[in-house]
Amino acid sequence: MNLPQNTHFDFCIVGAGPSGLTAAYQLLKAGRSVVLIERDARVGGLAKSYNYGGQIFDTGPKRFHTDDQAVLEFIHEITQGHISRIGRSTKVYFLDKYFEWPLQSKDLLKMPVSVSLRCAIDLLKERPITDKASFHQYINSKYGETLYATFFKPYTQKFLRWDTEDIHSDWASTGINRTVIDKRVNAGSLLDLFKSLMLPAKVETEFLYPMEGGFGGFYEQLLGLAQAKPGFRLMLNDTFSDLADNGKYFEVKTKQGEDLTFTDLIWSGNLNALGGLIAAPDVEVHYLNTVFFNIICREQGVGPNSAQWIYVSRGNSLISRITCMKEFAPYTCAPNYYNFICELTDSQHDPVYFRNPQRYSDAILSELVDMKFIKHKKWVEQIHIQPVEDTYPIYHRRYSQDFALAAAGIKKFSRRIYLLGRCGAFWYNNSDHSIRFAIEMADKLLGRQRQEFDYRDYFGGLHGRAAHPQEV
Repeated sequence: MNLPQNTHFDFCIVGAGPSGLTAAYQLLKAGRSVVLIERDARVGGLAKSYNYGGQIFDTGPKRFHTDDQAVLEFIHEITQGHISRIGRSTKVYFLDKYFEWPLQSKDLLKMPVSVSLRCAIDLLKERPITDKASFHQYINSKYGETLYATFFKPYTQKFLRWDTEDIHSDWASTGINRTVIDKRVNAGSLLDLFKSLMLPAKVETEFLYPMEGGFGGFYEQLLGLAQAKPGFRLMLNDTFSDLADNGKYFEVKTKQGEDLTFTDLIWSGNLNALGGLIAAPDVEVHYLNTVFFNIICREQGVGPNSAQWIYVSRGNSLISRITCMKEFAPYTCAPNYYNFICELTDSQHDPVYFRNPQRYSDAILSELVDMKFIKHKKWVEQIHIQPVEDTYPIYHRRYSQDFALAAAGIKKFSRRIYLLGRCGAFWYNNSDHSIRFAIEMADKLLGRQRQEFDYRDYFGGLHGRAAHPQEV
């Protein structure tokens, strides 16, 4: 059957984030036709950047860090080598103090004496894991009960808006920067313990960051290259209103009234939305929403505790993380400005902040003053608020079973639907992972390789089970 060339495509990709854009470009380079559908007004997904009169903000902390040759080659192909190399600086704020991350042995001495002593004692205890799915036990085995109670529990419960006792250990092994405590300690006395206690030295890592446009500038470049290829169509501010598979190709109508057909569907969007389109069994996976407060601040009003990102563990605070743009690239801030991003996560099921985030701006600034991150609210000139949906998957204890059921329902509807990216594949990843995952998927769909790419095993993070359920 001959189909109209302007409305029929080899592939439809839903979601123009890092994985969707990469897959589209790889397929276009191979001569395939692609329609890319994005619900927002711009591409980039969780990697887009915002420019307010020359002040550039990313969507939270973003950078490339990889030794994966395929990803490095892709990055250099898109940028033609026009990319900066930067170092890393991370801090955590808990117990009303700032600490370098990973924690160092000297940090024990900065803690209250009672906490330091309990941390030291924790290091001497055997902490076996009896429940591999338990976030609590996983963290306890790595760091001890004291750090779990004072840092990991309040941070995680605030960030995920979920009871930490119902969080899977995979969240710890994929979503938290890990450090390993050296167990070779002299425990002859408490004094010897503090003398010989060795936490791992801070690893000096090197990242890649675009030389212009913020991190989102990379994906704007990628879009430009895709648009130069024949057979490409980009549809913004749109999504499906229905989806049907006649056995040979898909037929859809978009919410803007477009009729499209295509042979294969790559889905990198919210899985629950796809389930609603295909009348899948009533299975739900869970995502977080995040409000990004992009704050333009005079440099003289910022305290000494800056870093690329700062994780805030205090359980009753609104802020979960602070990102300092100048630490990634000075060009993102106008002269004499030090701009930063505060993240406020929110539940999708029971939202508190997402519907009216403006009302929390002053409370955010008060927390920054209280933390001595800024000296006074008067130094803040502007706050630009960006609410973003589907920012993180939530790994509760039954998440793998729920995802497997959702994937099985999709497979039953059609075997020509492929799940990709953080939302579609329901796997917490970064942009490096998204690129590699998309390259591998494109190669599989183009017939360049036979074996499915086991991204969960390749990128690591599985802890609570021997193997993950088979997905689409």
